[in-house]
Amino acid sequence: MANKDQILDKIARNMKQRGQAAERVGDSVVVENGSNDLVVTYEAKDVQSPMGGINDTQSPFLGIGIAAPGSIKITGAGVSTANPATVGELIDSAAAAITLAVVAAFANDIMLSNANAGAGADLDQRIGGHADVLGLGE
Repeated sequence: MANKDQILDKIARNMKQRGQAAERVGDSVVVENGSNDLVVTYEAKDVQSPMGGINDTQSPFLGIGIAAPGSIKITGAGVSTANPATVGELIDSAAAAITLAVVAAFANDIMLSNANAGAGADLDQRIGGHADVLGLGE
């Protein structure tokens, strides 16, 4: 399994190198984004069998068991509770777009969500990772 601390440290460092205000706070990275601060976390893989990702629609890491990488989750504090919440509300600035680009440099799946989820307004989008990406699921 990937080392979530190293991944989160690398995300915070890469954001700072790109001139963005990002700090490692506990088990997350907080990216300053006006009223819609973003929280980046590492969600561990839920391995249901010894083979790991056995369905290529769910994971490109077939048959690697517990070494299968988890997902990187971006949660926006300022995403509305309107029904439905949209990706556009989460990726609403240059800082948010840079955050998505930095996170996408890993091969991990990316999850997009909103902290202010209301009934039926959950922003629950998954962008599938790919083994050919530079970070290779670190």
